[in-house]
Amino acid sequence: MATEILDPIDHLLVINRARVAALLPGYQDQMDTVVSVYRGIAEGRVEMPPKIGIHSRPDAFCHAMPAYLRDRDVVALKWVSGYPGNARKGLPYIQGVIVVNDADTGTPLAILDAAEITAARTAAASAACVARFATPGWSRVALLGCGEQGRYHARVFGYLNPGMEVRAYDPHPDRAAAVWPGAIVCPDPHTAVRDADVVVTAGPIRTSGHPVLRPEWLGEHALILPLDFDLYVGPDVVSGSVRYAVDDVDQFRYYRDQGYLEGWPDPSVNTGQLMELGEAGTGRTTILNIGLGALDAAFAADVLRAHSRSDPGSDPAAHPGGIRG
Repeated sequence: MATEILDPIDHLLVINRARVAALLPGYQDQMDTVVSVYRGIAEGRVEMPPKIGIHSRPDAFCHAMPAYLRDRDVVALKWVSGYPGNARKGLPYIQGVIVVNDADTGTPLAILDAAEITAARTAAASAACVARFATPGWSRVALLGCGEQGRYHARVFGYLNPGMEVRAYDPHPDRAAAVWPGAIVCPDPHTAVRDADVVVTAGPIRTSGHPVLRPEWLGEHALILPLDFDLYVGPDVVSGSVRYAVDDVDQFRYYRDQGYLEGWPDPSVNTGQLMELGEAGTGRTTILNIGLGALDAAFAADVLRAHSRSDPGSDPAAHPGGIRG
């Protein structure tokens, strides 16, 4: 009797954003995952080519972000878009999917909504940097841009320090007021960053940015985390930092060639290597975490493992290879 050949796509698992959010681990586990992935990158145990992209509208992008995590034996690809004009259409700025493949056979196992993982892993990466590099006893946080990334950063920072003071600036003051309970709404970036221990800039990524932050506005030992590249932070701030790193040096150079980060110096280390070198010291630190497909892959694998525990009948590990580690 002939053996029945099953179409792997018939068994493809699809997980929407709400379910992804419910399955993500807690903040400490997320930060531990970030540190583990950064260490793997620093030690050469992650295969992750620079993301490639297409640009169908000004300042918009669609990026492909593949990664293979050898320590976890996880293969995944994020296909993500960022369109600044979406707000006027009632759509999210960031949208996308993450495809997880069987590491043994290449068989697609699952498709996950990417928006929740993108928001969570970006905030967790910043939080891991705060835990490692912010001045001990930090309490004052400046958030420039209070959309989704601003809200996610406030939550995970609040986990690290529930009594923190948040000074928020956004072109829409109502968003600044809502970013964190008791947030101090500031009329301009200068007011927000004054005396801040941690500065997060979370506006849209644009090639037409005109950095407004001046080095003299910033605290002597501040940790600067520019999520939006050079929308707020210019090369003078970076050059004046005692410690400076990016999560992916090759990707940084690609973006600079594309017209972003004009005048920014080459970093000597990536974020993982900086973490390996030591903890916070005196002087200002700037860390540009561009966003890594490796983090998306790790977070997606964590979600799939949690899903399999809650619904064993749909366990992706039932495929040869499955999700391990």
